[in-house]
Amino acid sequence: MKNHRIANSLIALALTLCYLSMSTNQLQGDRKPNILFIAVDDLRPSLGCYGDKHAFSPNIDALAKRSVLFDQAHCQVAVCNPSRASLMTGLRPDKLGVWTLPIHFREAKPGAITMPQWFRRHGYTAISHGKIFHNPTPDPQSWSEPIRQLTGVKQGYPNDVENIIRSVQAKLPAEDWRKNNLRGPATAAPVIDDHLLVDGARTDLVIDDLARLNQSEQPFFLAMGFIRPHLAWIAPKKYWDMYDPTTLPVLVNEQVTPHTPPYAISTSYELTHYVDQIDFPKPSDAQRLTDKNARHLMHGYYACVSYVDAQIGRILAALKEHGHSDNTIVVLWSDHGWKLGEHNGWGKMSNYEIDTRVPLLIATPDSRSAGKRISSPVELLDLFPTLCELAQIEMPTFVDGKSRVNMLNNPNAAYQSVAYSQYYRRHDHSQDPQQSPLLRPSQVRQYMGYALRTTTHRYVQWRDFETGAITAHELYDHRTNDGETENIFDKAAPELINKLSTTLLKSHPQKKLSLLPAVHSNPNNGRLPSSLKINNTTTTDLFVYPISPLGRRGRRRVVPANETLTLAARIGGVYVIESRDGTIHEIHSPSFPAKTIAISPTTHARDKPCTEP
Repeated sequence: MKNHRIANSLIALALTLCYLSMSTNQLQGDRKPNILFIAVDDLRPSLGCYGDKHAFSPNIDALAKRSVLFDQAHCQVAVCNPSRASLMTGLRPDKLGVWTLPIHFREAKPGAITMPQWFRRHGYTAISHGKIFHNPTPDPQSWSEPIRQLTGVKQGYPNDVENIIRSVQAKLPAEDWRKNNLRGPATAAPVIDDHLLVDGARTDLVIDDLARLNQSEQPFFLAMGFIRPHLAWIAPKKYWDMYDPTTLPVLVNEQVTPHTPPYAISTSYELTHYVDQIDFPKPSDAQRLTDKNARHLMHGYYACVSYVDAQIGRILAALKEHGHSDNTIVVLWSDHGWKLGEHNGWGKMSNYEIDTRVPLLIATPDSRSAGKRISSPVELLDLFPTLCELAQIEMPTFVDGKSRVNMLNNPNAAYQSVAYSQYYRRHDHSQDPQQSPLLRPSQVRQYMGYALRTTTHRYVQWRDFETGAITAHELYDHRTNDGETENIFDKAAPELINKLSTTLLKSHPQKKLSLLPAVHSNPNNGRLPSSLKINNTTTTDLFVYPISPLGRRGRRRVVPANETLTLAARIGGVYVIESRDGTIHEIHSPSFPAKTIAISPTTHARDKPCTEP
């Protein structure tokens, strides 16, 4: 009997220890991994880890050693707003209806659910700093707390920069659009501390967050969006001093790829916004960029890459210091690439590889595939479902991307994946070097170019935006020409063309498109005036945006807590109202007789039950 009691006691003890062990493991398993979400604007793969021997990027390179590096990651649109809107909603641009800079995705698809919203609804605290969405539209309802404003940061320009701008503007023709919209120089190398420029200041806020989030029971989705190396290329002088500009691989003798439509290449117009580059040549111009100017601009780009790299190093050090490294997924991505002379162009805004290909690093806590490279094409769209699977939260059924966890776990396997990109172009054919006789002078037409990237080829199909009719083709063989300097469409085997075209059409069928978003004013009803009074009874600021007939947000008005704003509106007008804390997002139109809208704290847009877009 005694032995029996001892045996029972041992069994009970074993069961208890087993239960305690299971409970501990269960508790550890219940703690979801954190997400550190790092975006770098305009960053092409000019990094040491991507084989660029000129770039000084030790911190990103160190991250790459404990990450899976995607060598063929592609954005969906090679310009800021549509690229970020697509990535953050998980929706292809044609489904989302955002292809250009001015349209906010909330007007294009009001029911869209963003990645941070999805993570918040699964127990995460989501915090944003810097440029995650397009700067003018940060989408406060995606985040758990208001986006903090910066104070005391410097532009980095000399004190007399405004006088320089005004002097140049005075000499411009009256009809020049830069008469009222001219920026400072394209570069600057101030002797200044890192934290006094915008990216360094926001890095300080991220480091503060990592310290305070250490005490939270919730996992975090912490997003940091760096502005540089977006123009203007301003970085502390010490980062310029890291480079000898005479050694940089400057391109000044490149050519526009022949036998391509005139709307295939971008115009490099982005640089013409800056006071010292107003005469920057187009790729098709006979005028060439001087070696001296090209070398200086490239120097500025690389200096900004190194400046951002240093800030990323500070964040990763803080992640480790505050004990988050062992349970945090780190993602680093860019919204698109950037031409530094390729195709005789500068900037983004095309379907070429140099514009769509971006750095993408994913480091997971288990590090099972650390240091591996994946050469199969993937899309930024894939980040939404990939992070959901890694975090073991519910997989969204509405996203268009694919989870790439299988690639992370088996990076050496062969994958038959493809990546799609596209670009909207409005082109005036009267400016073509050889104008088609079928087109009237000054005829402006709209096009959408769709690019399909396989492991070996890039196929681009251009279509009329308003009808979907195919207007041109481009094909590049990356087995022989990574620079995409020869369009081989007319030489390629029909079987290859048919295969690529069929694949593209299956994903992106021919159809009529429209730039007009779902939310827009109706000019036909805009003759009758009717005031609109907005009474803010909440404890936070309200942001009021008039929406134009084209669906674009106008100048923002702010209604402080417990104050009222009266707008001189018209019937047919539309206004979007958002709160600074992200709890409110409403759409209102004036009526007759005039009405007062009371915005109260009982409205919680971001906490409503999730509905698929």
